[in-house]
Amino acid sequence: MVNKEISTKILIADSSSLFRVKLTQIIADHLILALTTGVGSENELMSELSRNTFDILIIDSDLSDGNGLNMLKKVKTIAPDMPVLVMSMFPLEQYEESIYRAGAHGYIAKINLASELIDALNQILQGKRFFSTSTRRSFGKEVGNEIKDLEK
Repeated sequence: MVNKEISTKILIADSSSLFRVKLTQIIADHLILALTTGVGSENELMSELSRNTFDILIIDSDLSDGNGLNMLKKVKTIAPDMPVLVMSMFPLEQYEESIYRAGAHGYIAKINLASELIDALNQILQGKRFFSTSTRRSFGKEVGNEIKDLEK
């Protein structure tokens, strides 16, 4: 008998409904028994977080009605223990350090999403962080042994 209990609840926050659908498809193809919920604005995000709990949040750094770092800080006040994976169309170097310091567990440039999303989710759901090699090296003492784990 197959266990039909949902094992991973994922909240996707991106202003593009087509992009949310694509993320859901990628996740469904690679993660067994994951339930995804999508929201398109900061207001919807905050409302969803106040009503439900999730195992991880995947959030676009540039929702139509919110600023990425401010949203991340608000999310962390509502759900301080929930891991957050930030994705962005902006260059990695421009935001990754700030996002790391604001409490995100990972960062993916949207251009690399197809190749990195599942690895990032798996790492984060195992309690690790997913950042570029340069960021892991810069913050080695803060990230701790995760550098060794992620570079294997």
